[in-house]
Amino acid sequence: MNIERYLTDHRQGTPRQILRLLRQGRVTVNDDPIDSPLATVAKADQVRVDGMAVTGRQPQYLVFNKPIGFQLSMDPTSAHSLGSLLNTLDQVRPLKALADLPKEATGLVLASDDDHFLADVEAQEWVSTLQVSLAGAVTALPGLADDLSFSAVQVVPDTVRQTTLVTVKTRDLTAAVPTLLALTAVNGPVSRVAFGPLTLPVDLSVGSYRGLFPVEIDDLNGPLAATTSAES
Repeated sequence: MNIERYLTDHRQGTPRQILRLLRQGRVTVNDDPIDSPLATVAKADQVRVDGMAVTGRQPQYLVFNKPIGFQLSMDPTSAHSLGSLLNTLDQVRPLKALADLPKEATGLVLASDDDHFLADVEAQEWVSTLQVSLAGAVTALPGLADDLSFSAVQVVPDTVRQTTLVTVKTRDLTAAVPTLLALTAVNGPVSRVAFGPLTLPVDLSVGSYRGLFPVEIDDLNGPLAATTSAES
């Protein structure tokens, strides 16, 4: 069979992920790099991805709803870390988090044991969508609207509950989170509710996580055409 079908049968990723693996030169057959999805592979061949036999490589792609005050360390023995939230079955191989959400914030965080996936996602420079609630119903925050950290600011007052929901888009979380926390009458933490094409799942409670769906993985990786070919 061809290498694309072989990798698919061995659960090495979505079809687009497998093409990406080949283009990035991460697949070898009998120690020879393979970049064509049509290359033939026999049952006796030794097929590896990132130097690991495909039978032992089933990478994890997780989305967390990080609690406030938790650090992005994936060490399961570290208190108040994402690693401390993991189930034992999800600690087979070392995981890494996309280290960009300060511990003062809550919400969407990605983690994986596939370093190439995290690097590909980071290279997309996705925009983060942040939200924070204010006590009191206001219609405008002129100072915030002029802040260079944000590409968009939406202010939605709730006159019944006497609160205001502020939503911003930014790539500069280091500046954006402290700026939002410094707003007058902040009523709760800053939360990341979306990261590029991925929205924080509505059924993912704070302190929990789930695996990414194949379509979510493909969307976060960005266009396949942007991947550098192994031949270039």
